[in-house]
Amino acid sequence: MNVAKEAERLFRSEHRLVCTRTDRLFAILMSLQWPAAVAAALLISSRTWVGGTSSVHPHLIAAVYLGGLITVPPVLLAFFRPGERYTRHIIAACQMLMSGLLIHVSGGRIETHFHVFGSLAFLAFYLDWEVLATATLVTLVDHLAMGYYLPASIFGTATASHWRLLEHVLWVVFFDIFLITSCVQGLKWLHAVARREADQELLLYQAYHDALTGLGNRLQIQKLMGELLMPGSKEPRPFALMAIDLDRFKEVNDTLGHQVGDELLRQVSQRLMAQIRKNDTLVRMGGDEFALVLDGCTSARVAESIAGRMVESLNKPFSLGDHTARIGASIGICLHLDEGQDATDLFHHADLALYKVKNSGRNSFMVFDENMRAETLHQMSMEHRLRSAVLENQMHLHYQPIVSTEGRLLGFEALLRWNDAVHGDVSPVDFIPLAEKTGLIIPLGAWVLQQACSQAAQWHRTGNKLMKMSVNVSSIQLAHKDFVTTVLTALKETGLPAELLDLELTESALIQQHDSSYESLHLLRRFGVKLSIDDFGTGYSSLSYLRDLPVHTLKIDRAFVKDIEISPESRTLVEGMIDMAHTLHLRVVAEGVENRKQMEILVEAGCDEIQGFHISKAVPADDARRFINVSHGEPEIKAMAGAAKVRGLAEVLAR
Repeated sequence: MNVAKEAERLFRSEHRLVCTRTDRLFAILMSLQWPAAVAAALLISSRTWVGGTSSVHPHLIAAVYLGGLITVPPVLLAFFRPGERYTRHIIAACQMLMSGLLIHVSGGRIETHFHVFGSLAFLAFYLDWEVLATATLVTLVDHLAMGYYLPASIFGTATASHWRLLEHVLWVVFFDIFLITSCVQGLKWLHAVARREADQELLLYQAYHDALTGLGNRLQIQKLMGELLMPGSKEPRPFALMAIDLDRFKEVNDTLGHQVGDELLRQVSQRLMAQIRKNDTLVRMGGDEFALVLDGCTSARVAESIAGRMVESLNKPFSLGDHTARIGASIGICLHLDEGQDATDLFHHADLALYKVKNSGRNSFMVFDENMRAETLHQMSMEHRLRSAVLENQMHLHYQPIVSTEGRLLGFEALLRWNDAVHGDVSPVDFIPLAEKTGLIIPLGAWVLQQACSQAAQWHRTGNKLMKMSVNVSSIQLAHKDFVTTVLTALKETGLPAELLDLELTESALIQQHDSSYESLHLLRRFGVKLSIDDFGTGYSSLSYLRDLPVHTLKIDRAFVKDIEISPESRTLVEGMIDMAHTLHLRVVAEGVENRKQMEILVEAGCDEIQGFHISKAVPADDARRFINVSHGEPEIKAMAGAAKVRGLAEVLAR
C-alpha cells in the first residue's frame, strides 16, 4: 500500500465531496436568486433614476430570460454532474453573471454591489483558487463591459469616472487575495487530514493483511468469522471454511532459499485467487498455511469443486527464476450450515480434515465428518503414547530367525515391538509411519540399533558364531547427517564386529536418498557393514541402482512369495528376481515363507536364505537363544536343525 498515493486519493475524494456539496448549495442558491432578480426588476427598476423615465419592462425581460439562461445550466450540472471541475467553473461564472444581472436590474444600487462579494465568499467553499480566478475574471469583464457601454446599470448614472471603475476592480481583487489565501490554507488542512487518514488506513491494512502476498491474515478471517457467526441473526448464514496447507514447500524453501520461497508463496496466492469467487475470502494464516471462507456455500459439492480446482492448479510447475518447483496442497473442508458452532470449532474441524488428508497421502482434500474426530483423537493419543514409549524405553525387540536352505541358522532380523498400556499390542505398520512423521524415528532407530548390536555381541561373545544381525533402517534415518556416526558408535560401544551387522533399507528409500546417501553407504561398506535391500520388487526396481549401490543381499517381499505355490506368474517373477540377483553376485532372502511347499519351490529356484513363519515367528531374546542352541549344539540337536528345512524350526523346538 503506497501511503502517498492513498493520501492523494483520499484528498481528491474528500475534495470532490466538498465540491459536490457546494454544487448542490449553489443549485439551491441560484434557484432562489432567479425569482429574486425578477422581483427586483418589478419593485426597484420602476423607481430608478435614469432621466426620470421608467425602464421597468426592459429590466423585467432581462430578469426573466437572462436570469433563466444563467440559472438553468448550473442547476442541471449540479445535480447530474456534481463534483466535476467544469461544473464548478460554470457555476462560478453563472453566479457572477447573476450578481451582475442583479446590479443591472436594480439600476446599480450600492446594496447590490455587495452581492459580488457575497458570491465570491460562497465560491470560496470550493477550496479551489482557480474557481475564484474564474469568478473574478467574469466579474471584471462584466464590469468593464457594462461600465463602458451601460454605466447607468453599474453606477446608477449615465456617466462614471474611470477611477470609479478602477475602484470596483481593486475592491474585488483585494477581496480575492483574502479568499484565495483562505482556500490555500483550507487545501493544506484537507491534505493533512487525508495524510492522517491514509496513515490510519495503512496501519489498519497492515493489521489485517499479509505483507508478503497482500492477502488477508489471521486477524481478518477471525473478524470475518465473527461477523458470519454474529449471535442474534434471524437465520444462520451458511458458508464453508477451508484449511489449506502446501505440500513440499519446506523442501523448496530450504533448498532454494527464502527469497525463492517468498516468490513461490506469492505465485501460490495468485493461483488460489484465480480459482475462487468474488465473494470468497482467502487469507494467509502464516508460513505455508492458507484459509478460505466460501460465503453462501450450502453444499459440500461446491466446496469440493473449488478445492479440486485449487489442488489441480497447485500441481502445475512453478517458474522461480532459474528454477522450477513442483509442490501440492492438502485441504481440509468444514461446512457451517446451522447454529451451534463457533469459530474455534470450525477451525478445529477443518484442521482435523486437513490432518486426515495429510495422513492419507497428501495432495488432496476431504470434508470433515464426525468419524474424523474419533480417528484424530486416537491418532493424537497414539502419538503421545509413542513419544512417551520412546523417551522412557518402553519398547522391546523380538528376533526372527534367518536360515539357509539347508536349515542352518544364519542370523536374526531384529523387529521392534510395542505393547502399550492403553492401546495394547500396536503393529509396526501403525507406529513406524507415525514415528517417521514426528521425527521420533531418529532416537527410536538409534535405540533399536544399539539394542540389536548389544544382543548380537552378547551371543557372539558366548561362542555362538552367527553370520549376521539384520536391522531395519528408515529413509529418514538414512538421510540424517549423523547416520554413519550412529552406526559406528553402536558397533564400537557394543563390540559387535561390523561384518555381523546387516542394515536393511527399502528399495524406495535407497533411490530417494541416492545422491545424499551414496557416500554414507559406501563408507559403511568399507567398514565391513553389510547392506540389504528389503521388500525388493515393491519399489522402483532398476538394474542400474543394483549395480551402483553397495548392497550385499536382496530380500524378496512376501507379496511375491505368498502366491508362489498357486500362481505360475508369481513363481516366474520370483525365479527371475533370484536369477537377476545372482547375476549381480547378490545373495537372496525370501521373506514371508509360511509353508513347506513355498520353501521347496524357493530352494528349487536357487534362493539362498529363508525367513518366515515356516521357520519361526519373531521371538524374544531368550527364545531366540534356543534357536542358537539348536544350530550350534550337540549332534542330535544339529540333526533336529537339519529337519527344520522340512518341518520348520518352531515345530522341531516344540518337540
